Amino acid sequence: MDNLSQFQLNSTSPEVIFPMWELLLPHQQEVVRDPHRFKILVWHRRARKTTTALTEIIKQALFRIGVYWHIFPTYSEAKDAVWRDPQMLFRILPPELVARTNEQELVVYLKNGSIIQLKGADEPDALRGSGPVGVVFDEFAKVKYGAWGIVEPILRANNGWAWFIGTPKGKNHLHQFYLRGQQGHPEWKSWLLKATESGVIDPIQLEESRKTMTQADFNQEWE
Repeated sequence: MDNLSQFQLNSTSPEVIFPMWELLLPHQQEVVRDPHRFKILVWHRRARKTTTALTEIIKQALFRIGVYWHIFPTYSEAKDAVWRDPQMLFRILPPELVARTNEQELVVYLKNGSIIQLKGADEPDALRGSGPVGVVFDEFAKVKYGAWGIVEPILRANNGWAWFIGTPKGKNHLHQFYLRGQQGHPEWKSWLLKATESGVIDPIQLEESRKTMTQADFNQEWE
């Protein structure tokens, strides 16, 4: 069986099937399987960027015991988008893997010793002092760029990895990282996914959206 689909918690526990591989769409599976260390997903709205990233975090947390961060532009965004949304973290994470949770700090402690924490980049300096081995920057176009300058040395020292996901917001650091991932770099790879190509959004709904948005906004959010 594919080692991305099945994990053994320990020698005495029952097998845990994870993730529900058949629910991942082809564009999600491609990214999760890819071996690059730093990945950039410039995907349209509702393309399941965050759920794909959470799947990766959980997968990696089971393979390698350590601290894993999912960072949003702000703490409140992290709480609303992932912790409170029943379709996000606690739908994807099998409860039998969880030892305990701390809602105040947005932390999940896994039974194998790994820690998954949601964080905000409101104050990048607050990211100092910890040692994550895997990090996802969600809505990276809105994240203060200084946050990466703080996290990157930690990941280099820990042989860690990072994902940068979001929809475009001008030609800022998300755009720059996307271009880096298109240059055949051994560590970096990027993906662009348009709503008219992914099949995630009903074409009729896309056309209705086009009627009420400017072309520039439509291109930014969907294309």
